[in-house]
Amino acid sequence: MEATIFDGHTQRPFTPSESQALTTTTPYVWVDIIPSGSKDPEVLALLTQMGFTDVVAAYTARTYSSGMFLLCGDNMLASTYAAPDEPGPPTLIHCVWNAGCFVTIRQGANRAIAQALEDFKPRAVSLFAQPGPVPGILLQLILDSVDRQLTALQTQVAMLDGQIIITANPSQLAALQQVRIPVSDLGTTIPAYLENLNESLIDPGSLPGMDAQGAQALQTYAACVNDVVQRITSTASDIRNAIQDYQGQVSSVQGNRINQLTLVSIIFLPISFMTGYFGQNFQLLTDATVSFTAWFFLGVALPIIVVIVSVALLQRSGFSIGRTLHFRTRSHRKPDA
Repeated sequence: MEATIFDGHTQRPFTPSESQALTTTTPYVWVDIIPSGSKDPEVLALLTQMGFTDVVAAYTARTYSSGMFLLCGDNMLASTYAAPDEPGPPTLIHCVWNAGCFVTIRQGANRAIAQALEDFKPRAVSLFAQPGPVPGILLQLILDSVDRQLTALQTQVAMLDGQIIITANPSQLAALQQVRIPVSDLGTTIPAYLENLNESLIDPGSLPGMDAQGAQALQTYAACVNDVVQRITSTASDIRNAIQDYQGQVSSVQGNRINQLTLVSIIFLPISFMTGYFGQNFQLLTDATVSFTAWFFLGVALPIIVVIVSVALLQRSGFSIGRTLHFRTRSHRKPDA
């Protein structure tokens, strides 16, 4: 187990011997714990020494538990999500707090916690002096890592969609499929978490020890989670639209090639037919085409007339030869912001 403590000024290693000194009368602190496993007994012992109930300690020691938000005695138990350090599902972070400290228990999400600490430092001293809104604010700062992850994913999708509109190639489709994986991971976790959160925070002001600022901070956090869910839905929709754009571009190219083959077939099919017909070795045909006039009419003029008539009929039916021969797909649809 690794643990650090942040008192508003500095972050330093935290030892179990210090846990009993943390009381409601001491300055508020943020303790960050990294268990050595999913059921680290040291974490359970440390949280118990810090004054948390056995129920909270037992739950938070199980890092595989799903996200939830509930009250256990005088202690508040919550879970939030952070962007993972490596590609994969979002990292579940357990949070417990009471009147004296805020504790995070996690495996991974080092960058998310480091960034949350940097964002929190400028106002840590003033907030720790009146710690009511601290839990809600720290939950927001941790969740911000998921918001930044979604921003990066949306930017990547918009870039790929812009490239597809110009020229589609299979590498773009493969990239979109890779982007879809983390978005799908977020979509299977955060929306369900939001439902639990909304049920738990129907009236945050009624929670024991919760002042007006603390209740407002938790409501703001719930709104942030809702915004993240909306962005997940929007990003998934952008990916589907980009894939549809790719399929449309590929279909347009394939359709143009078919049109080109159709045009070639229309031009050469009558010529091939007449070549085969008049190439039959029958005396009636060979005797009738011995003169230059017959040869010129049947071998030159008639094929040209057939081609001209075929092209005219195609043009009249709406088939554009110029567009077929000089095809270039353009789309004026702008990627969704």
